[in-house]
Amino acid sequence: MIGAGVNKAEVEYAVMLAVLDFQTEFMKSNYSRVQVQVVDELIEVTLTRSAPIPAEEELAKSPGGQTLLRQFHQALFDSCRELLRVKIERAIGAKVESIISDLDLRAGKSTLLIRLQESRTVSTACTSNS
Repeated sequence: MIGAGVNKAEVEYAVMLAVLDFQTEFMKSNYSRVQVQVVDELIEVTLTRSAPIPAEEELAKSPGGQTLLRQFHQALFDSCRELLRVKIERAIGAKVESIISDLDLRAGKSTLLIRLQESRTVSTACTSNS
């Protein structure tokens, strides 16, 4: 688990690298900005696209298109969720309980909510799985 020797910034950085690697390798998405916030057992990751994808922008103009984009994004994420869980667990040495993904089409942002099995403030040992 995440120990006292690992500070919040190190956890945030490790999660950022794991998520960016996952997004690039499996989701084939590029983001110009990533924000990671850790509060106890909850990690929030917000990713902002480097450039809009013209086909997605066009599809997002209609409510039906927005629904299709959300369904596609969710299906793609669901198919790779386990891979992201493993990457994050290896990066921070803590077990992940759940990962939820949401897509904000208007802002071009994707948000991940990662819940760890226990709060990082009560963890006592740190492992590294490089």
